Amino acid sequence: MHKAYFGVEGLDRNLEQGLSYGSQIMVEGDSGVGKTVLAGEFIKEGLRCGDTCVYVACDDPPVAMREHLLNFKVGTPAYEETGRLVFIDAYEEEGSTEKYVLSDLRHLEKYFALESEVLRSCSGRRVRLVVDSLSTLLTNLEITDVIDFHRTRLKQLKKKGILTMDIFVNGVLEPRLVTITSHLYNFILKMSFNGSRYNPVRQMQIGKVKSQQFVSSTHMFTISPIYGILVAADTGVYE
Repeated sequence: MHKAYFGVEGLDRNLEQGLSYGSQIMVEGDSGVGKTVLAGEFIKEGLRCGDTCVYVACDDPPVAMREHLLNFKVGTPAYEETGRLVFIDAYEEEGSTEKYVLSDLRHLEKYFALESEVLRSCSGRRVRLVVDSLSTLLTNLEITDVIDFHRTRLKQLKKKGILTMDIFVNGVLEPRLVTITSHLYNFILKMSFNGSRYNPVRQMQIGKVKSQQFVSSTHMFTISPIYGILVAADTGVYE
């Protein structure tokens, strides 16, 4: 069975046998810590290994990810023309010129319908789905509605074998909702700033289910304009 990776060497070392398609990844992190950079690496790796990649742009227009991928020497027009790379604009609403646009961010039903429509067009292929960031779509909604949406959506994505990366920005949603939501994912990656205000240090905590137990390891990382995310060795493993 084909396995998937992030495309980040230090991170992929911790995956052992890789990720199964149908897995759900929760990326949670501080603003500016590198979540979108990670998403770009994930998409680049998907394109490299033959996957179809769907990117939902919630916090910036799709052109921002196109430019980001270009920095990684990935030109997007050819991939878009062949349907290997699909953008959903959940940022600009009425002013968008994209093929797929979420016209109203306040209705989860409309988002679910649009996401399902795009994924149907990718039927029969290995697909990676990135939502950046899902927390933007879930603000100011009732907790019960959000949890019902999560359960229904993730169940459908798993059934279809979609490799899903949902990104959450720290501080946007209630901590209790984030905690409840996290139990629906089988791989959790937390990215944060540590160190002093004048010398911030980036850190990621990688959590996964291993032998029926949830274990995590912590790693320092930096971001290179040429190589992207560079992950250091373990700083500790704990259960």
